Amino acid sequence: MRHISYYIGLLFLTAILVMGGILFSTLYFNLVNQRTDEVVLGLLNRGNTHRDVLEESFNAETLEHVTLMESASEFTVVITNEEGEILKSSHRLTPEMTEELVHVEFQTQRNDRILQSQAKANGFLMTDSPITISGVHRGHVFMFAPETLIQQVVNPLRQQFIQVGIIAILLSLATVLLCTRVISRPLIKMERATAKLKEGNLDVDLPVKRSDELGALARSITQLAKDLDFLNRERTEFLANISHELRTPLTYVKGYADILQRPDLPESEKAAYLSIIKEESDHVSRLIEQLMLLARSDVNEFSVERLSLSLDELVVSTTEKMRPAIEEKGLHLYVSGEPVEVTGDEIRLKQVLVNILDNARKYTATGDIIVRYGVNETGPYFQVRDTGIGISEESLPYVTKRLYRSEPSRSRSRGGSGLGLTIASAIVQAHGATLEIQSQKNSGTRVIVQWKG
Repeated sequence: MRHISYYIGLLFLTAILVMGGILFSTLYFNLVNQRTDEVVLGLLNRGNTHRDVLEESFNAETLEHVTLMESASEFTVVITNEEGEILKSSHRLTPEMTEELVHVEFQTQRNDRILQSQAKANGFLMTDSPITISGVHRGHVFMFAPETLIQQVVNPLRQQFIQVGIIAILLSLATVLLCTRVISRPLIKMERATAKLKEGNLDVDLPVKRSDELGALARSITQLAKDLDFLNRERTEFLANISHELRTPLTYVKGYADILQRPDLPESEKAAYLSIIKEESDHVSRLIEQLMLLARSDVNEFSVERLSLSLDELVVSTTEKMRPAIEEKGLHLYVSGEPVEVTGDEIRLKQVLVNILDNARKYTATGDIIVRYGVNETGPYFQVRDTGIGISEESLPYVTKRLYRSEPSRSRSRGGSGLGLTIASAIVQAHGATLEIQSQKNSGTRVIVQWKG
């Protein structure tokens, strides 16, 4: 994870340096060229001034005056005749200056020129101001300036740019470190959290208060840890429940089978014990069937038939079969609705309604169980409402999840295996319908199976 932060930081820093380098280089060269042009134009204007003086009075005295003016300056003035012969100069000429004067192409028209390209290669700048008197070409005023004059202007500018560049690099580095810290720090925490999950430590909490993708990822990892912890606890509880559900009937079967082997056992008791053995065997068979149904659902091998059927007839027939067990407990069962057709598996849908009604019967001590069916604004539906103990708010999101039992101790005392609503939900989803549970603690429960019209 740290390598990623380094790569991100290096990428940001490289991008900033490249863009900053291009910007600073462009600005620097533009300023250098601007300052160079200022110096060269000043040199040309200086030569033109001398040329204007000589055009007014082109004699030895004026020549001496012009050269004397430049003798104390950094510039060198050279005055030639129309043939290019040197008449006067303010300083001793270097061999490079002399060679430049020999090879220069003399113009006979009054066109000022900056002879910079070749002269600059020899370490100086050069301008040419032709002298024309009464329309007759009389000579030239050449001005020379050492290139060090440009460097005197450019060097402070270069130092300033270097200082600004160093400050910009330091600021960019600080900005990159801050950005990578903001990005990589949560990633490092997430990497450590996932490592803990891999080791089986589910005590993970990532309090990343962000509204971006990193915040969403942190919340997902935290929720994943909670879900894994929930599944681990529920798996343990489920295995304990299944062991209990299997052990109890098998203990009955084994115990009464041993009793039946007694030779002196009366026939009347044999019939009662055989009835108990059959009842407990049926209970084990139902439990195994439910487990197999869930297993098929896990591997997507669970399927339902798609046949047209009367939902009202299915609800009425199923509730009538359940009525004796419900009323035996002292509860009142009310069924009402209107005729409605749906497409589905009759056997599986009956199983859904039986599971829902059985839960309502188990968890309702006194009061009513009300069943309604028909068509609403969404489509066909049926619902079961009871006046039982209800489901707590924290348990409600999990009651249809696999392996979950709300309040296990009381569920066990009522004979529930924790699989009824899980199976009902799987069957309903296979029909393309939805199963919704509305409940409050001690205020009853409403279970709605809804088709889309």
